[in-house]
Amino acid sequence: MTWDIYGYNILETLIELSVIWIIIFFAFRFLQGTRGGGVIRGLFILLLPLWLLLYVVPSEIMTFERLGFFADEFLKALFLLLIIIFQPELRQAAVRVSQSGMLARFRKISSVGGTTISAIADASTFLGRNQFGGLIAVERGNSTSDHVIGGQPIEAEVSSPLLQSIFWPNNPLHDLGLIINGDRITKASVQFPLADESAMLSADLGSRHRAGVGLSMRCDALVIIISEQTGRVSFADHGELTFIDRDDIESELAKRLNPEAGEPPQMQPSTEESTSPPISTTEVTE
Repeated sequence: MTWDIYGYNILETLIELSVIWIIIFFAFRFLQGTRGGGVIRGLFILLLPLWLLLYVVPSEIMTFERLGFFADEFLKALFLLLIIIFQPELRQAAVRVSQSGMLARFRKISSVGGTTISAIADASTFLGRNQFGGLIAVERGNSTSDHVIGGQPIEAEVSSPLLQSIFWPNNPLHDLGLIINGDRITKASVQFPLADESAMLSADLGSRHRAGVGLSMRCDALVIIISEQTGRVSFADHGELTFIDRDDIESELAKRLNPEAGEPPQMQPSTEESTSPPISTTEVTE
């Protein structure tokens, strides 16, 4: 027995409306705070008066044939228009879907050991205290090769002294980014893509932070950014920039890179930290 109202099956209609509502809810939730959210509001404000004129005003009074033609043609092109406008958001959403728990089982994720995590944390702390700029991308499920340009192959085991020496001022490789896969450094002096306007970054952040966020928007790499001007350490993860206290760097790295391994071992203090003097903060913009 089926229950119909005006020829519509009630159960089928409820299921369809629920699915549509869920899709709209998650779409608005994803776009909240992004450039796409503003575009959606603008389209709603633009189309609402048009909809009221065409469907609320009785046809016996006014037909609005030209407006109806415009609305029909506009709606035909709206799907393609939305794909063009929301290209950055759609790309980021596709990356997030590929990283979901269900799909993660079918992806090969590079394992990052506790020793590597400690080395990255130790080097980041050293660079921050001495205000040496740094940009380190740690690959997870997705490769960064399709999103970066150039680079000098390294193929060396990750260690704190090696990371410190690469980002030491005047080192030929210190200016751009470095890529880590698993427990090995694969490349240095790599150019990362800059974040676009959809990232909505603060105007006082320089190219180093924009490059870190830009790469994290295109793949699932965790990017560690050390500010050359302030010494502040931040993580770029899935397009979001988070500033990290130096005492929490190692635990945050373990949580994001190797969450199943539990608490990382205590970071051993670097002997270079106490002996290397700070440098001037008036170098290039990050």
